[in-house]
Amino acid sequence: MTSSTPHGPHRTAGSLHRGRRMLAAAALLTPALLGTAFSAAPPAAASTNGAGAKPISGWSSWSFIRKDPTEANIQAQAAALASTGLVSHGFTYVNIDDFYYLDPGTDVDAYGRWVVDSARFPHGMKAVGDYVHGKGEKFGLYLTPGIPVAAYNRNTPIEGTSFHARDIVSDTTHYETNYNFRDGSMYFIDYAKNPAAAQAFLNSWAKLLASYGVDYLKMDGVHTSDKDDVQHWSQALDRSGRTIHFELSNALDINQGPFWKQYSNGWRVGGDIECYCSTLTNWNAVSQRFNTLPAWVQYDSSGGYGDPDSIEVGNGAATGLTVDERRTQLSLWAISAAPLLLGTDLTHMDAGDLALLTNDEVLAVDRAGRPAHPVVQGAQQQTWWAHTSDGSYTVGLFNLGGSTANVTANWSDLGFTGNATVRDLWSHTDLGTSGGKFTASVPGHGSRLLRVTPAAGHGTIGAPLVSKLSGRCADSPQGTTYNGVQLEVWDCSSSGSPNQNVTYSTSDKTLRIEGKCFDAHNKETSPGTHVEIHDCNGGSNQQWNRNGNGTVTGVQSGLCLDVTGTTNPNGAGLELWTCNGGNNQQWTFK
Repeated sequence: MTSSTPHGPHRTAGSLHRGRRMLAAAALLTPALLGTAFSAAPPAAASTNGAGAKPISGWSSWSFIRKDPTEANIQAQAAALASTGLVSHGFTYVNIDDFYYLDPGTDVDAYGRWVVDSARFPHGMKAVGDYVHGKGEKFGLYLTPGIPVAAYNRNTPIEGTSFHARDIVSDTTHYETNYNFRDGSMYFIDYAKNPAAAQAFLNSWAKLLASYGVDYLKMDGVHTSDKDDVQHWSQALDRSGRTIHFELSNALDINQGPFWKQYSNGWRVGGDIECYCSTLTNWNAVSQRFNTLPAWVQYDSSGGYGDPDSIEVGNGAATGLTVDERRTQLSLWAISAAPLLLGTDLTHMDAGDLALLTNDEVLAVDRAGRPAHPVVQGAQQQTWWAHTSDGSYTVGLFNLGGSTANVTANWSDLGFTGNATVRDLWSHTDLGTSGGKFTASVPGHGSRLLRVTPAAGHGTIGAPLVSKLSGRCADSPQGTTYNGVQLEVWDCSSSGSPNQNVTYSTSDKTLRIEGKCFDAHNKETSPGTHVEIHDCNGGSNQQWNRNGNGTVTGVQSGLCLDVTGTTNPNGAGLELWTCNGGNNQQWTFK
């Protein structure tokens, strides 16, 4: 799942280590607790296995093929991905989802791993991988956590070791999630019982996948209780001798966001987009992503991105979406830097949909890896935006209502003043110069995707608030404006990123960033209280005094605005602390 904010260029594969121990436990908000939950956001190491540098694109079998993947129909989709020209536009992954294997409750190979169903795949999975690679594509496969029940019952050896399946199972009364064969097919692995044996089992399975030529692994049925599986599978894939993108599903727990980011390349942010009705999906399923995506923006950067599920574009209205709704889905996924994994039948492509999917200006927005966020969440008409590396802005105008309405992007909401040129990315049309704002009439469930470029000499709203200790700037992680996210410090951007531009109002004593107020969490007044972003409400926990000695103190608490720790590394959080004259409590406006 890099954003337009300073985070993107700095969280690179070379600077962080996938297996690094988490610095602290995280307790991040869920949408249900919007504005009330405690937000702890320690620096999260990005996955650095060489995969997920940018959001990926391709095709996945679940939406269209569902329970009937076969060697023939997977190869047909792979051939169509190439013949339609989608591969030349960057759609390269062909991923097989569930139902390709025999029941793990009764059938395993000699080393306790899943067995490919030979009736469906008569030439084996390596042959499919070779075919996919021969089309210039990458090959993906699917699994769920745990160890097959049949492996335990047979006490199969663990390849390359003296260990056996029963060395890593302690509980035979509870079962891991497996959506195909349900309870009774997979046991939990006890990683504490025999750590070397448990890791060796996963290593052997990862090497088997690598022998198929797997480039992408989807682990489904992941719950918070499966964190050990995620961490150890991550390590196994790293040792497989092949670069394998590691994707987690389904509807991941946002409270564990830093952990998913550390050990994977992608995480599902919600449930299935399929409606399981007469069509692949419907508008209700797509529109829910406007509510779920904003909370996850803080974790998106090179190495891993949030996944709102399949793109149901390709077969015209048969997918269950109108042409405006299909364009809106693509616009939202692109501006959110989401994976673009098609769920449609590529062998029967709609010409209009193919034109949407091969619009390189829109695809470039997605592949820039710079996730956007809404100015106001939950409204019928929404403006989403992201600041890009060249100083321009990507802006999405969305009308979630059922009838035509005006949607406006105000430059002040984006953090600048003056004039700007506007380009429509869907129509490849320059729309001229606009002063202060841009308004468009948008059809019901429709959208516009724009590039906004401020004119030379434009004004900037606010200025960086710089820590004296480190010289780093107060920062909203990944540019998120989601209530309850803890502010942090990060290397100051040279391009004037809005998520580092802070304003101070002497009239109401507020510090603001991206239109939100610096807020002492839950009106708490004790040292260690997190300082987070929140809708401005006039509360005393959102009021601050700027003092002559460079400190900033909370009006309600009398405590100083402080950076956690003693060295102020990137990602160190802002909090309240007893004033002590330290450099990590002194600030300047740059």
